[in-house]
Amino acid sequence: MTDADIEHAERLYLAGHSLTACAALTGFPASSINRALNKRGTPMRPAGRPRTTR
Repeated sequence: MTDADIEHAERLYLAGHSLTACAALTGFPASSINRALNKRGTPMRPAGRPRTTR
């Protein structure tokens, strides 16, 4: 991934997209995006589905 690819994925992720959605939108594997964002120091959300209130 180029720096521009990582920046694009980071913008998508920080806008609320999941890693899976970022992967679908960028064409890169979610694991690669996760690794690149972690290396960049991007704050990551916990894995899994968001909890719904009842």
